[in-house]
Amino acid sequence: MMVVIVSLLLMAYTKSMLLPVICGTLAALFFIGYSLWLWIKKPKSIIINNLLSNLNGAFIYYYLIIIAIDSPNQWWYITPFALSVVLLFISLINYKDEKFDI
Repeated sequence: MMVVIVSLLLMAYTKSMLLPVICGTLAALFFIGYSLWLWIKKPKSIIINNLLSNLNGAFIYYYLIIIAIDSPNQWWYITPFALSVVLLFISLINYKDEKFDI
């Protein structure tokens, strides 16, 4: 979800659709592949990172606010890119994955 939101912000900032559409499409294809794997293989449990799950909601709210106010400053669009990279690294190091039984 973070990749999709960052791609949409990139589209709003650059007014170009090529790179954001490619990134968004790849993210959607990964999501579809994961969903198919989940439904077809039906594993007994999956690993969930609650930190990333909670932060995705914050990114969605941020996107909605920035698009609604149509910010003229470029830093409102650049900040989520840097923040998403930092948050992904922190979530990889902080290992807060939990096993969720289906």
